Amino acid sequence: MTLLALETATDTCGVALLDDDRVVAETHLHRPRVHSERLTPLVETVLQEADVEGADLDAVAVSMGPGSYTGLRIGVSTAKGWALATDTVLVGVPTLAAYAAQIRPFVQAGDVIGSLFDARRDEVYAAAYRAIPDGLDEQAPATALTVDALSEWIGPVDGRLWLVGDGAEKSRDAFASVGTGRTVVPPDVVAPSAAWVGRRGQQRLHAHGPDDVATFEPLYVKEVHATPAPSPFA
Repeated sequence: MTLLALETATDTCGVALLDDDRVVAETHLHRPRVHSERLTPLVETVLQEADVEGADLDAVAVSMGPGSYTGLRIGVSTAKGWALATDTVLVGVPTLAAYAAQIRPFVQAGDVIGSLFDARRDEVYAAAYRAIPDGLDEQAPATALTVDALSEWIGPVDGRLWLVGDGAEKSRDAFASVGTGRTVVPPDVVAPSAAWVGRRGQQRLHAHGPDDVATFEPLYVKEVHATPAPSPFA
């Protein structure tokens, strides 16, 4: 399977090209507010570096959220465009699950990985996954909640709790009584990865099949509250 993967749910703007389990080419920019102008050129660069034409693609995977409203809209619309233009299938990948999967190779079975994105003020986007011998099981579903509600939300943790994402540090104290110990993985050590979106996308395709391109939407988790610009006539 030749799969194009996009990651735009955070400040990371990333693209990867996978040939089955092998990452052929990938590139990431870890800069805010560049997605709209840089994502398509990054896709074209990755395809060129991998010597792959759009017609060669079998699938397009996209990080579907939660995360930045603007980043998700850009990523999903770009993924839909490439899927339609190349007549291939589309698969959405939960962003927090792809993030947790990045550190699965380094944790023990029974440990729990909490993926946490800063949702501003005292809130985070959060999801938790228990490590099992052949992957991850959902421990607590993706949601948006306040930091002080995290320990009740995550439920019992018998092993070590691993926290990853830019919301991990501000959530550390909320998990003081959870698990046998805590490890915080800083976002500058493990950043969101398009390659892992691609790997999770392959798994979702095999398990559930593709998403419908026409009806697919990002997973926002919480409502978007836009602040209107002040009127010049006020």
